[in-house]
Amino acid sequence: MKKYLFRDTAYFFLYCFRYCQPGYRHECKFYSDAEFAELLRQGKSIIRLGDGEIGLLHYLPIHYQKWSPAIRNDFLTIIRSYDKNSPYMLLIPLFVNYSNAELKRIGKRGVWLPLKVSYEMLFNKGAKYFDAHAFYKDGGFEKLILPSFGTKKIIVVTNEKTIASLRTSSFNVRVRDYVAAPAENAYEAGGHIEESIMDIIRKSGVPASEFVVLFSAGLAKTIIPRLAAHECQALDIGAGLESYATGISVEYKI
Repeated sequence: MKKYLFRDTAYFFLYCFRYCQPGYRHECKFYSDAEFAELLRQGKSIIRLGDGEIGLLHYLPIHYQKWSPAIRNDFLTIIRSYDKNSPYMLLIPLFVNYSNAELKRIGKRGVWLPLKVSYEMLFNKGAKYFDAHAFYKDGGFEKLILPSFGTKKIIVVTNEKTIASLRTSSFNVRVRDYVAAPAENAYEAGGHIEESIMDIIRKSGVPASEFVVLFSAGLAKTIIPRLAAHECQALDIGAGLESYATGISVEYKI
């Protein structure tokens, strides 16, 4: 009640209503791995939404990003305007299709019921999505992302620590340039990050469509639709990129 009753009233009452229904579930449609890979080859960008982004939709800060009306509005726009013709794919957790009873059994009802209620309220039910945790799974980055690059020039947007890890990895030889992002509150640096990316592309003398930008930069991901509008493919990889660089599994975070 303290969090939501007066600030997010409709969400509060729907959450309370759905909380009491053990069989409450959705039938969200997800792309297969093959469909996803083909859309990547066609140049689609990707944006992942997890429990943190859902919290921001409902006026809550997360440990690495403060809340603001602007960030909420950006995510609402990204979600509400999403359809099969969007230049990006939305990735959400498969847990959206779990029943409340199934989530309770694995100790995840409190984590993912907000996603399910938000999906009911805000998301396009006719659109297809992909698994937001695909790159947290061991080998996910190598299986799903690496084959899609082809000859594209790679720009990596991430924090200084991950940049240092990538520079000592075998992947470094494939990276054209790096753009540093803050480890916290990266949303506020989005304009600077976007300009840095576009500056790299302009100076290269080749079309933006010849680049792919890998994001592991927190909530700076809100600039991805704008990059996609410039025909620059941008892929929100998250912790899966650091896992690939370091060889340290992050599958336990799912």
